[in-house]
Amino acid sequence: MTSAPRAPDMTTPGLRVGVLLATGLGLGYAPMAPGTAGSLGSVALFVLAQWSVPAVSFPFVYLIALVALCVVAWWSTEQALRHWPGKDPQAVVIDEIVGQWVSYGGLLVAAAPPLAAAGWKYVVAGFILFRAFDVLKPFPIRRSECLPGAAGVVMDDLLAGIYAAAGLVLLAWTGWLS
Repeated sequence: MTSAPRAPDMTTPGLRVGVLLATGLGLGYAPMAPGTAGSLGSVALFVLAQWSVPAVSFPFVYLIALVALCVVAWWSTEQALRHWPGKDPQAVVIDEIVGQWVSYGGLLVAAAPPLAAAGWKYVVAGFILFRAFDVLKPFPIRRSECLPGAAGVVMDDLLAGIYAAAGLVLLAWTGWLS
């Protein structure tokens, strides 16, 4: 069993903020399965947004949040890669957070009813599908890990999120989520 990495010693506030965001506000320091902890943090963020944002404006808020998460993921991952060796440090979980968030975008495509009607089945299925695609890495997900820097860290999770979103669309269209 591998122990969680220690926080790097940083001297500038920008680097500290970058690493704090890259670790999902500390979720990446979970002693076991930090990627799953990051995904669960994203699930909580999605449920909170779904609960607090009016259904009519949720798609717009979701897309704005997705763009912001992608920008933050890219920038913070670049910061974190300066401090940890390796291509994809275990403590960096912002990629799982953004990938999990992408997976819930399938409902924007599949849903005629309001998003809130999807309920817990959608949230659980999205979590399971994203984690499965993130672990199994079907083509071209594994190849995207070869990209340099933050692209290699973030892109595989974005693709896993797209696969999970497609899976959620299929499940919704076949009636499995009703």
